[in-house]
Amino acid sequence: MASEWPGVTARKLMRTDVVTVSESATLAEIVQTLLDSRITGMPVTDEAGRLVGVVSIRDVLDHLAENPSALALRRGFYSSGPGDDEEDWDLEGLEMPEDDGTTAGDVMTPAVYAVSVDAGLQEIAAKMVEHGIHRVLVTEGDEYVGLVAAMDVLQALVGR
Repeated sequence: MASEWPGVTARKLMRTDVVTVSESATLAEIVQTLLDSRITGMPVTDEAGRLVGVVSIRDVLDHLAENPSALALRRGFYSSGPGDDEEDWDLEGLEMPEDDGTTAGDVMTPAVYAVSVDAGLQEIAAKMVEHGIHRVLVTEGDEYVGLVAAMDVLQALVGR
């Protein structure tokens, strides 16, 4: 099906104004950045600016669920069940977790899944499905140049 869109590549879909966070950022800083940017996940960089992982609201919630004393959720925050799409989550209902010393480096997904700028729509979607992820990083050579989110793929499919 995606082969019907042969000209749609990561280069055309990617966002280049990608918000990142340092691996030393606290949970509160992660949540604040996600809220301020109205996103559900972002790449994590080390002190040298190299990508070392991705942190999402799901990573933060997983940590909070394992550490109930740090849990700080308002009733307005909800998820209707396992497997919900992070893009639909109401981040405004999430309060800042208490500082327990946890950093982005502690909760991030250390695997960085990426595609080439020339990757087609089918390859991008296949990578997301294969790894159960909502965003892939885009590289040109050895350099990170952008990000494609699941919503970007869906918008391409409906012609937006």
